[in-house]
Amino acid sequence: MKAQLLVVDDERLIRTSLERALAGLGHDAEAADSVAAATAALQRKRFDLAVIDLKLPDGSGLELVRRIATESPETKVVVITAHGTVDTAVDAMKLGAFDFVNKPFELEKLLATAQNALRAGSLERRVAYHDGRDRSRFDADMIPGRAPAMQALEHEVAMVAPQPVPVVLVVGETGSGKALVARRLHYNSARAGGPFVELNAAAIPETLVESELFGHERGAFSDARERKLGLVEVADGGTLFLDEIGELPAAAQAKLLSFLESFSFRRVGATAERTVNVRLVAATNRDLAAAAKQGRFRADLYYRLAAITLRIPPLRQRREDVRPLAAHFVAGYAHRYGKSFRDVGDEAAVILEAWPWPGNVRELKAVVQRSVLMNDAPTLEPRHLPAELVEAALDPVPGALPAGTSKIPTLDEIELRYMRAVLQLTGGNKVRAAEHLGITRQTLAKRLGETD
Repeated sequence: MKAQLLVVDDERLIRTSLERALAGLGHDAEAADSVAAATAALQRKRFDLAVIDLKLPDGSGLELVRRIATESPETKVVVITAHGTVDTAVDAMKLGAFDFVNKPFELEKLLATAQNALRAGSLERRVAYHDGRDRSRFDADMIPGRAPAMQALEHEVAMVAPQPVPVVLVVGETGSGKALVARRLHYNSARAGGPFVELNAAAIPETLVESELFGHERGAFSDARERKLGLVEVADGGTLFLDEIGELPAAAQAKLLSFLESFSFRRVGATAERTVNVRLVAATNRDLAAAAKQGRFRADLYYRLAAITLRIPPLRQRREDVRPLAAHFVAGYAHRYGKSFRDVGDEAAVILEAWPWPGNVRELKAVVQRSVLMNDAPTLEPRHLPAELVEAALDPVPGALPAGTSKIPTLDEIELRYMRAVLQLTGGNKVRAAEHLGITRQTLAKRLGETD
């Protein structure tokens, strides 16, 4: 890709030769002979790289380095300095300059330094782009729930994330959003600028778990042809999300426990210890406390992990979150697929809220995705949903509805049928039925068209 380059030097021969050489590499280059001229150029356009002589007729090149660091930090800077001003070049590096080259210099060396700076800038932009996309996906999926349990979880995450807590355990059923909680912990901490690295313990063969976590040296075992960094090392300065930790083999559990004592480790086949600064977020859908009591999981590791535990309630226990989550997913998939869906209708919402969601938020998201992809309308309606969800809502208690029912009912009809079904199950006891429904006896009687 063609880059925009600025050469700043008061010596005409150096200025023109650099301008031509950089242009010869396929870039657009322009030159300036003073601080004032360079400032004007920087105000006029954005540059990918500026090559700046520190000694200029109307001031110091440090002024330009400082301006670029403040106003255009994405611009890489290479400074040119005479032998007597190396200290000034060091000051430029402290301000953010990529590198410096001493005068007199070899043209090939300066061009190589410029190319390195351009590559570094390109890499940083790609990382920022993907990190931005990652954050965008995270922010879009992690919306607060209305249910009290989710509000409590949000509060706990907000309390834990910014603290220097090295280990957090996230517990929840499959599909409940454990990875999203881990990302929220990462992006709301001082580690947000560091890597977020994921590993599913259940997806790694037992013989490779230690190598995946801690890495190995060349020749450590038969297939170790090259040195490999482990994920604890890759995640240094950031967060390691270890999903399905309950599936971790016993030998790896022992290694992980040892690592968590000091956050030091040895690559497989190495003798030197290494120390990293990483937060471990472990997740499981298993009852680790019970597994520890039964000897199926190391008790000492469990106690180390469980000091800070965050629990995600299943979706069936927070029905009030179903509709806003569904509406959120509808909007997202409508945008992705170019559909006109904008919201979830009342009848569709009742049907979605009636489903038990064994796959939790992940299952709800998949249902909405298919419904939006295969249909198009302003509002999500029952006819857009999978048949099994509609049938379950039509007959919330097996046998409560007459055979042959096929008409899509109204919201009032669904509520009335459900109330009658619950009343039937309680043997006609309106007090107990009202308790199950979460309403008063008087409200139940009114809905049934009865007088008290």
